Amino acid sequence: MTQLNILVVEDDPDLAESLAEALGLGGHNVGVASNGAEAVKRFEEMKYDLSFIDVRMPVMNGVDCFFAIRARYPDAKIVLMTGFKEPAVETALKAGALALLQKPFRMEEVMKIARQFQ
Repeated sequence: MTQLNILVVEDDPDLAESLAEALGLGGHNVGVASNGAEAVKRFEEMKYDLSFIDVRMPVMNGVDCFFAIRARYPDAKIVLMTGFKEPAVETALKAGALALLQKPFRMEEVMKIARQFQ
């Protein structure tokens, strides 16, 4: 199995930690950002193979973050996560977001997505 560089972008610190821990136990190198602006900055510092980005966050939401990252890194693999019905998510999915994880989701769903890119 290939180790992936994965970025988790989530403003809920408990969920961010749980995702990072599960992905780390799966053998991946995991970075965490607490908002979209921080995620864009992290992408400038390191190439990520896969990102899980929450939609509703302070500073910069996940959809704006998706478009900011894809504008500079068109091949970025991004999965959006939300617990809400967000019309903007459909726009991101049509523009190339890999999937939408509807909260609450099972950790196995996250791991299954990560395995697809190993």
